[in-house]
Amino acid sequence: MDKVGFTHYGWDAVPFRSQSLLTFKSAYEKDNTTGLQWVHILSHFAKTGYLQLTIVVASFLVIIRYLLHRPYSKVSGPEGNSHGISLPFELSSQILRAATLAFTIVAATQNAGRWTDVTTLAYAFVLGILRLINDVEWRHVALHHVNAILTGSLLILFVEELLPYIDADFSKDLSPMVICSVSILTAAVLVALVTPREWIPPSLNLDFHEEIPIKNPSPEETCSWLEYFVTYEWLTPLMLRGMRRQVTLDELPTLPWYDDPNLLLSRIRKARRKGKSTFWTLMYFLPKELTAMGIWVAFAFLFELIAPYAMYKLLGFLTNPEKSLFRPWVWLILLFVGPLSRSVCYQQYIFTSTRLVVRVRTALTQELYYKAMDSMELDDDVFAEMTTMGKGEKLKQGTTSTGRLANLMSADIESIVRARDVVLIICGVSVGTIVSLWGLYKLLDWSALVGIAAMILLSPLPLLIGRRMVGIQHDMKRIQDSRISAVSEYLASIRAIKYFSWEDAIINRINEIRLGEQKKIWSLNMLYIALNQLTESIPTLSLVLIFALQVLVRKEPLTADVAFTAITLVRTLRRNLSQASQMSRGLTAASVSIKRLDRYFNNTIPLRYHPDGPLRITNATFRRNKNASFALKDISIDFVEGGLNVVTGPSGSGKSTLLMSILGETILESGEITCPKDIAYASQSPWLQNETIRENILFNSPFEQVRYDRVINACGLPIDFNEFPERDGTEVGENGASLSGGQKSRVALARALYSKASVILLDDVFSALDSKTSALLWQEAFCGDLLKGRTVVLVTQMPWIAPQADLSITLENGLVKNVQQNIGVVRESVTLDSPTLDNGNVDATAETAASNDAHGNGTVVNGNKSNGEIKSARDRNREEVTQEAMKTGQTARLQFFQYMRLFGNPVYAMLAIIMSTLSTATFVGTGLWIAVWVDAYGKDDAYDIGFYLGIYALWSVADAIFNGLTYIAYENGGWYAARSLHSTFIKAMMSVPLSWYKATPVGRVINRFSRDMDSIDTTLAGMLRLCVEMVTRLGFQIAAVGSVLPIFMLPAAACCAVGIAAGEMYTRTSVAVKRLVASSQSPLFAQFADSLAGLAVIRARANMPQIFSSQLADKLRVFEKACEAQYNCNRWVALKVDMATTLVTVAAGAIAVSQAGLVAAGLVGFSLTNATTLSQLIILLVRSSNELEIELQSFHRVREYATVEPEETPDEYKKVVEYFDDPESVLPEDWPRSGQVEFRNVTIKYDVDGPEILKNINLKFSPGERVAVVGRTGSGKSTLVLSLLRFTNIVSGQILFDGVDITKFPRRKLREALTIIPQEAVLFNGDVRSNLDPTGRISPETLEKALQYCSGIASFQYHQNGEREQNGSGHSNGINGTYSDETPNGLGITLSTPVKPKGENFSHGQRQVLSLCRALVRKSKLMLLDEATASMDYETDQGIQEVLRKELSEHGRDRTLVTIAHRLKTIIDYDRVVVMSAGSAVEVGSPKELYEAKGQFYDMMKHSGEFEDLERFLTVKE
Repeated sequence: MDKVGFTHYGWDAVPFRSQSLLTFKSAYEKDNTTGLQWVHILSHFAKTGYLQLTIVVASFLVIIRYLLHRPYSKVSGPEGNSHGISLPFELSSQILRAATLAFTIVAATQNAGRWTDVTTLAYAFVLGILRLINDVEWRHVALHHVNAILTGSLLILFVEELLPYIDADFSKDLSPMVICSVSILTAAVLVALVTPREWIPPSLNLDFHEEIPIKNPSPEETCSWLEYFVTYEWLTPLMLRGMRRQVTLDELPTLPWYDDPNLLLSRIRKARRKGKSTFWTLMYFLPKELTAMGIWVAFAFLFELIAPYAMYKLLGFLTNPEKSLFRPWVWLILLFVGPLSRSVCYQQYIFTSTRLVVRVRTALTQELYYKAMDSMELDDDVFAEMTTMGKGEKLKQGTTSTGRLANLMSADIESIVRARDVVLIICGVSVGTIVSLWGLYKLLDWSALVGIAAMILLSPLPLLIGRRMVGIQHDMKRIQDSRISAVSEYLASIRAIKYFSWEDAIINRINEIRLGEQKKIWSLNMLYIALNQLTESIPTLSLVLIFALQVLVRKEPLTADVAFTAITLVRTLRRNLSQASQMSRGLTAASVSIKRLDRYFNNTIPLRYHPDGPLRITNATFRRNKNASFALKDISIDFVEGGLNVVTGPSGSGKSTLLMSILGETILESGEITCPKDIAYASQSPWLQNETIRENILFNSPFEQVRYDRVINACGLPIDFNEFPERDGTEVGENGASLSGGQKSRVALARALYSKASVILLDDVFSALDSKTSALLWQEAFCGDLLKGRTVVLVTQMPWIAPQADLSITLENGLVKNVQQNIGVVRESVTLDSPTLDNGNVDATAETAASNDAHGNGTVVNGNKSNGEIKSARDRNREEVTQEAMKTGQTARLQFFQYMRLFGNPVYAMLAIIMSTLSTATFVGTGLWIAVWVDAYGKDDAYDIGFYLGIYALWSVADAIFNGLTYIAYENGGWYAARSLHSTFIKAMMSVPLSWYKATPVGRVINRFSRDMDSIDTTLAGMLRLCVEMVTRLGFQIAAVGSVLPIFMLPAAACCAVGIAAGEMYTRTSVAVKRLVASSQSPLFAQFADSLAGLAVIRARANMPQIFSSQLADKLRVFEKACEAQYNCNRWVALKVDMATTLVTVAAGAIAVSQAGLVAAGLVGFSLTNATTLSQLIILLVRSSNELEIELQSFHRVREYATVEPEETPDEYKKVVEYFDDPESVLPEDWPRSGQVEFRNVTIKYDVDGPEILKNINLKFSPGERVAVVGRTGSGKSTLVLSLLRFTNIVSGQILFDGVDITKFPRRKLREALTIIPQEAVLFNGDVRSNLDPTGRISPETLEKALQYCSGIASFQYHQNGEREQNGSGHSNGINGTYSDETPNGLGITLSTPVKPKGENFSHGQRQVLSLCRALVRKSKLMLLDEATASMDYETDQGIQEVLRKELSEHGRDRTLVTIAHRLKTIIDYDRVVVMSAGSAVEVGSPKELYEAKGQFYDMMKHSGEFEDLERFLTVKE
């Protein structure tokens, strides 16, 4: 078959097997002798029609395969709020496709075109009509094919008709029909590019099964391809809003459905099952993203080299225009296309990589959270490596679970995602480096090989430095863990620190850890500078060597095109190696973080879920963890189903551990246990969420009005609600800070009662309640039918409860001592006098409500009155994020001056800026000297080669030296600034009033200590250096180009104007979005801390971990939304500036062409070299200035808290001598000499504008007295004690301590002079010695004596070698990997006995005894006990009281003891009792006197459940 039969149909150009491409080549060899034969061969091949037919056939086969394999059950129309086909764009596309087809047919009939083109365009037109079928998936598939065919056809037409015109000798007129065809086809492709895409809903993803709450498309899912890949115009509305005002969270673009946290969690779980380790998990998790990143960045680095090649050819044209084969506009086009293509590819790489960052953060955060929720606490030895330094050196400060997880979630995940640019090194830098080396060889022959060999020989040096950095990074991370753990632990216990005036000791302890961390940071910085200097100097020295060989050995002249192209290529190599070295820092950090995550994931022990069944334990032995010595042994208890089971026993006997064992929070070593799946648990230390009271009680259960009312009535909460401004919509604050101890306990109990769990575990819920409230609770909750049919296990020390239980269990020493059944017992309420009770309740919550009102002024109170709607947690989370961002406020543009002031002094800051200027000057001067050298050849003036080469070498060395000095100046200044800022920060956090923490969640402060300080430590100084460097370099390079080509200043000025305008829009918006990002991360920290604190409560309830995980997903959606907006803003400005600066480069080239022969080629080369990098300079300047402003947010956020107004200022008090005339204002040197306290007509407020809490108090406590303060919850007892510590405002009257007005001298002096034993004993990570005396001022003998004093207390000698029972909440908030659980054999508790965070290796009673020891060693004249023994058994309580009596009697009668107590048996033998009610002291006298007066104290005795014992004691005493 030959072509003859097809001639009539216009197919004469189609070659068949009898005609080969060699025929075309030989034909063109005869007609074309220009040397550009390949151009004409390629053009003719495009005209053959092979390519067109291939496109059509390939498209047709792909569509057939799709139609055969697609599941037609998914055929659907538009979904959600998405729109269908955009009519204007669709109509334009159809018309243009039809017009293109028509013009192509006409051109073919006139023999100006090809019928294969007609066939291709006809196929595209028909396919375009068929895509209108109402099926979303088919429409997308068909449209992709149509657009691909049109684009391919356009490219083929360009090759056919326009490519030959690049030949300088080619001249031929185009047919008008061909011009029309190309023009209209170009228009059709452009319309396709700007047409909005139709949304692909999640339901069309066949592999997806999760529930996605996102029902609306995000702008990035519906924008056009041009907007998606090139312009990012879909972000312009956000930019315009950000230019005018501060954007809010709701104004950010919607999160795409494929980034939903639930979907990402599902994907990473599948990847984890495949990959096991974190590294391979991430490889399997995001393979498409990693592949796309590699492809984009490889092309970006390839396209980057188009501009140097075009400049090389353009300089060659300017040197000798007659010999040029190409038209000069070809190189101008390449100068435009190359950088723009590079920009598009690079920005797509960044877009994909930042999307990967968001997905990895979201997925790993959820993985960590799920793992923590479903695992037991880690053993001590798992993270032991984290707390060791170098070779066996150990950290003094251990880590806590909360601090460690916070660091894993923030710093470690951040380190991993920062290492994403390893793809850039592997795919981009490697490709760009290879091509650059090849280009150097082609330019400079073997001399380039010598220079390259020198670079390779010197390359191991950076590798050695990088290896050293890995070890230092390991150590730094471990110390950072310890610092965050310490800060978390201390801030969570800030109240206790202020009680004892330990601020300085804690500050010193944290600063000591920080000093170790900063030493490692300094070492890391120095190695980083050395690494950077090596990687930047090696290519420069190689270039000097190459030029020396070129001119001295090879005797070749250094022409403009060779010199400046070589400089550009070597600078590219230098930058590539610099990027690789900078990446090594991030890579080492990432490898350390990956190992830490692996250690966490691999060592967690899954929580044990007991078999479902009635609550029964059979021959079971439980141990808290595998290293624990203490155990519950051979426990067999058949709990009464549907009845009340009471567990009693001395402190440390294992009561709380028994409840933990039921919940599966301990290790079951032997035996069996069954229990229902759904259990409600109220811990001894009440755990509440930072939500409203109602949401705490509901605990994610549906709201039922009747049930809710019964529960709150049973818990005595309605009267509390009356005093709160938002009733049950009041926020409880972090750790229930807005509520009193009794209120927290009753809200936690209400949560358990409101649940519909069949088993309820209550751990000592009566301990924080006064006798009347306890009696009411007993009557309403336990004596009624509220708990009917539900199995209740109650741990209590109340002696009158056990006899009324269906089953009474007594524990001792980890064994069941006694089990007594009372099946069918009728529970009786304690005698209640309703009128008296009601009157007593009037002041029920006056104290705490006023406190909440006073200190809540800075917080946003969500929710309304009980008759209104309370806002959902999700809405409040969004409001909190927006308001924290707004509160951060605008950052001053020149705030970096304030940062640089912390470098040491203003002279140092100026020196750093001068170093940047000198570094830039030497960099530009090196290129300028090359231009002088090259032009010397043109003037035949380059005889003294050694002179020119020597000067060039000097410029290069100066460049390297000043560059290194600049790095040192900024890194040293940044290190010093971070040190002083952290020191000021921690000092400020310890000096603020307690009320500040009621308005500021600790999670937010931890976020600033963790993420923001990390930014200041590692990023801020480098970003400032880069920004200053870009400013100076831009100025130098514009001046350099303008001095050679003055007309260039016009396009340069226009480019700078565009860059500044786009940068200003970007900066204003981006800084606001960055605030939203930082603010949206605080709720994540808060939820982590909240959940870890209440793990046992959460996991006890069926499906509750899933609900909490869903709440985390809601917070992550907000975080993702803000993060993606922030990253996308970067892409928007980068493309805008790149487009403008690319045009400037073309303008510079065009000016150079127009000035050919008028300006020396060397100077033109110098100008073009600087002009081609102008694009990168401006975008780097915009980006670096914005990043600087964003990083300065971290500085601003830390500085904002570092400058918070302290509780008191040093100059607040005048010198004592000024009060000489007022004896009550003079502070004697030996003050205090006695514990005398006097209240003179004192009125107290928590806030100067708030209500009065205590009114007209007149009391006097004599030295040596033991005074008890009693009264109902909220009557003002705690306020009375807090007033002695000056945590309140004394608005009138005086409080005298040892005859001196306590307002006349500093609070710290006052708090050092007295001691309080709080209700909750607070112990810190360390040992017993550091807990008794954190200041280190008290002698070991005194400390030992205090321990001996308390050795007679029963619980204190419990298990000399064993682990102590866990705290009431039954979980450990942290494990110190440095310490073991063991105490020294036979020594009991000693000064060296290790103490875990919160004292979790001690029982509740032991912690309280240690708190007593802490008070004894201070030898204060005034001791305050705030319900310190409320949750203890009577034996321990009596032991403590005996120690206090002994202490008072042995050390003279000048020490006063003031005790707040609910348990009247504790204080029945005291010297005096003060009865508080409604903020007033209504009764004062001895217990005997008040008993006989038959007043409120007598009434309290009646409701105590122990009236006979109390009465007998008073009678016998008489």
